[in-house]
Amino acid sequence: MSATGQADAPGAAAGTRGVALGYEPPADGARDRRVWIAAGGCHRVDAPDETFRSRLISAALDFRADGARLVLLGAEVATLNPVERAALRARIGFLARNGGLISHLNGWENIALPVGYHDPGRLREIAPRAYALLEELGADPARLLPKLPEDMTPYEKKVAGYVRILLESPELVLVEDLNGGLEPGERARAAGFAAAYHAMCPLGTFVQIEGAADD
Repeated sequence: MSATGQADAPGAAAGTRGVALGYEPPADGARDRRVWIAAGGCHRVDAPDETFRSRLISAALDFRADGARLVLLGAEVATLNPVERAALRARIGFLARNGGLISHLNGWENIALPVGYHDPGRLREIAPRAYALLEELGADPARLLPKLPEDMTPYEKKVAGYVRILLESPELVLVEDLNGGLEPGERARAAGFAAAYHAMCPLGTFVQIEGAADD
């Protein structure tokens, strides 16, 4: 497994300051499956198999480390209490390979759902930002926003899910199988996801989690 821009895993012994994502399997696990990524910039983790990819994502999102060491945004997850864990999870955004949209909500409702739930007073504020981000990422807001997920293309699902994430301004963004299901031209547009994130969150960390054979 490799990660572009990944800090050396042995650095874990020096502490967790400045670490965005650290994952070390149990002592009896495969030591070449360690992930140790410094905060900031763009990174890619090439997972050797689907099982490992699923375990890494589950650990980072649900804090189910199954005996592994897990560090997120400088924090040793195993030492956190429930309140601290909830606060940490709110600082992390995740884009599933299929966009992670809710099937009975249209594009706008999916994009606005987190803000509408946590801070409905911001809904009017985020609408122009959402439109601008969709256009920046090569989607037509007028066509995408009224659609249900079942009527969206794979790229539209990804971009809707991604704009939803960007509006939350997370400190760490994890993206699963960025190019999965996309045509060549759409892959070129998806390559701009990281730049769009860092334009909004210059100090944030963008991590692609891909299969070893993925482009």
